[in-house]
Amino acid sequence: MPSAMLVQVLAGAILLFLLFSLFRFAMGLRWAKVSRETARAEVEGEGRRVVAELPLTTGEVVLLTEDERGFSWGAGSRVDKSGLVGVRMRLNGGVLAEHAREGVRLPPPEPSEEYEGRERWDVAVFAADGSVTSIPCGVLREGVSREVAATVFAAVKRAVAGKAP
Repeated sequence: MPSAMLVQVLAGAILLFLLFSLFRFAMGLRWAKVSRETARAEVEGEGRRVVAELPLTTGEVVLLTEDERGFSWGAGSRVDKSGLVGVRMRLNGGVLAEHAREGVRLPPPEPSEEYEGRERWDVAVFAADGSVTSIPCGVLREGVSREVAATVFAAVKRAVAGKAP
């Protein structure tokens, strides 16, 4: 009989441990959501528009924001709108969509990279001075990174065309 009681106590302890772990996980997700909403509200309070949430390879999520002067994301990464001449949406380096200002020819695309087993989405932004800036849009599957890249591409395309957001 004592062994049956011991099994029940052990099963109860395991159940409590699993429930507590699940609770901590849920609270961690909730905290991350509240933190992102707070960061978004602060950015919008400064007069910038949040274009997308960029999932970086480090696991960090940063906001891509737009204001009247340009786009910014992460720690100091910025692209000014004044010199934009073109934009490309890329998957593993291959061009999926492209837009350039009237009368501007973008340089030929580089060859696609060898497939490394994951999708790497980014948006290449071309400036009048010849510089190219890559906005990383993630390596997440199930369309998340594709949707982020499409949103970023559309926002930069509007800026290249000179249209307001």
